Amino acid sequence: MSVAPPDTNEAPKYVISCAILAALALGLCVARIWTRAFPLSRLTSDDYLIVIAEVLSLAGYCVAAGAAIHGWGHLSLYVSPKNEVIAFKCMFAVQLLWIIALALTRISIACSLLRFSSAKLWKWPLWILIATHMAISTGWLVVLFFNCRPLRSNWEPVTDVVCWNRNFTIVYGWVSAGIFVLMDLTLALMPIKLVRTLHRPFREKVLIACLMATGLLATIISCIKMTTFNNVYLGDPLQATVTSSMWAKLEELVGIIGACLPCLKSPAERLLRRIGILSDRYLPSVPRPSFVVSHCGPNFVLSPVDREHHHDVENSDTNLVGSETTDWKSGTSTVVVTKAASTGTSDT
Repeated sequence: MSVAPPDTNEAPKYVISCAILAALALGLCVARIWTRAFPLSRLTSDDYLIVIAEVLSLAGYCVAAGAAIHGWGHLSLYVSPKNEVIAFKCMFAVQLLWIIALALTRISIACSLLRFSSAKLWKWPLWILIATHMAISTGWLVVLFFNCRPLRSNWEPVTDVVCWNRNFTIVYGWVSAGIFVLMDLTLALMPIKLVRTLHRPFREKVLIACLMATGLLATIISCIKMTTFNNVYLGDPLQATVTSSMWAKLEELVGIIGACLPCLKSPAERLLRRIGILSDRYLPSVPRPSFVVSHCGPNFVLSPVDREHHHDVENSDTNLVGSETTDWKSGTSTVVVTKAASTGTSDT
């Protein structure tokens, strides 16, 4: 007579690890919107997209926690049929929320990068990335809703269920995951060119680069997630899905964190000045509508203070940090020679 396996619970590793990053993502998202909305609203499409992504992400975590309460993470042997149905319903909802939230997160980052340059070589890759992600996410929605018929077979036993070949889902998962890794690398590395052209102290360039490079962590997590694909259909369905779901959720949360961190550059700058990491001789003397890397929140040109000559950037539209003049009303940009903040004259 065989002995029943012990009742183990895998859900805590999902609930605890994702709770930490979920709280961090929520805090950073709130801070981003606060700095963008007050005292003067500068909210744009990428801000709204990341807010929707954060709401869906938080909802997804709460639903996953509900699934854990009803037995997700345990062996099916120790879960009542009623709780098992509830757990599978919750996990179906988690997948739906994850697909949409992940897509909105990457699209939000791409939309913020679109404003950095009007060059076709800059914009077209981003538009292709957005279109590709929308197509892949639509494909996952099709898989989610039509992989098995009837739909209720996803959460309760059905005798006449008909499903697609599992190899199709696995191959689609590998292909889409590979494309997602390439997207994360692209979104993380594209701003490096802009950081190199900034006329700012080296320490500040390092700060900006670190804020923008958070996407590399999402790339690493995506690669780790891919290692779980071969075990998707193996083991107990209530317990075996915890690990892959955890890495998928971490990928989403790190993406939201990476989208919000660059927008908090100014508060981070002020904090680092207070503790002496950034030099005090570079003080905020000239207000700008945005800064060349993130276009998020009120930021300032770091230049030696000249109280006698104040350059009105808002009126002259001169970008003192990079090498662009931007028409903030029309959104057009033309290349000009960078001028020092202390010249006291404005070319119009």
